[in-house]
Amino acid sequence: MIDEYIDEQKIITTVLKNAVEKNKISHAYLFETNGYQNKDDFVLAFIKYLLCPHNYSNNKNCVNCTQCELIQKKIFSEVKHIYPDGMWIKKEQLEELQQNFSETSVESNKRIYVIHNADRLNTASANSILKFLEEPEDNIIAILMTDNIHQLLDTIISRCQIISFAKNNKDLEKNYLEKIKKNINMNNDIISLDETILKEKIESAIEFLKYYENNKLDTVLYTQKLFHSKYNNKNEIFMALEIMNLFYLDVIKYKLNNKIEFFNENQLDIEKISKNNCLEQLYKKIDIISTAKDNIFYNINTNLLIDKLIIELVKGDNHE
Repeated sequence: MIDEYIDEQKIITTVLKNAVEKNKISHAYLFETNGYQNKDDFVLAFIKYLLCPHNYSNNKNCVNCTQCELIQKKIFSEVKHIYPDGMWIKKEQLEELQQNFSETSVESNKRIYVIHNADRLNTASANSILKFLEEPEDNIIAILMTDNIHQLLDTIISRCQIISFAKNNKDLEKNYLEKIKKNINMNNDIISLDETILKEKIESAIEFLKYYENNKLDTVLYTQKLFHSKYNNKNEIFMALEIMNLFYLDVIKYKLNNKIEFFNENQLDIEKISKNNCLEQLYKKIDIISTAKDNIFYNINTNLLIDKLIIELVKGDNHE
């Protein structure tokens, strides 16, 4: 079951489970495998999560069902695996796939094809798969796997949801924190925080924004619980505001080109917020938060500062 990989691949396991549970499944996934040894088993677990007729997502014992056994053995008729034929994946292999899918009777409500070593697509086969991706059918899901994502055409990459494996989840979290640190201003008090505590404070800032996006002005009633109880001084509050701006920047990037730079674990939240806000609103929110940052080290009551921040955010939303 896909939960078996939660310790090794926490972020992508969470993202994919949420997508299935909320019926937000992409028509194409590009798995950047990064040398991850269990990549094939993970992808098979994801396919079973998608296709199992016995609700595999909630049934830990469903590895015993016939369909899951066929998927595991790579012989289920509605899941096709394509590997390089010699040096390259050839156009004829993809034409055969298209022909097969058009003729095969559907045994499940979805059909899936997996292209292994997708960086080995030659010019003709790359153009062929691109046409497949540009005109997706509702019941067909593409999974591309590669260790060399930069060898793929940009036009293929842009039509897929990128799922990046981590070799080690602890390494991923460390890299995530390092990336955050490089992109926000932190004084020595913040930098010296234990990484677990720092990650909790980052997550609290994001949770505060998510609550605001769902509840708007009512957020004022819960600032003590949602915000002030999480941050001990002005330096920490400043950091929280920096995180909020970074989060909204990710929302803007997702809205513009379907990319997330920092907060991949929050992809579904980012997608929702991007749909509910126009670009002008998002840029306005960054300006409002930046103003609060500028004022924080003046002799000002931080409780009033955050209340005012919420009120200004609401004004910006209502203006639209």
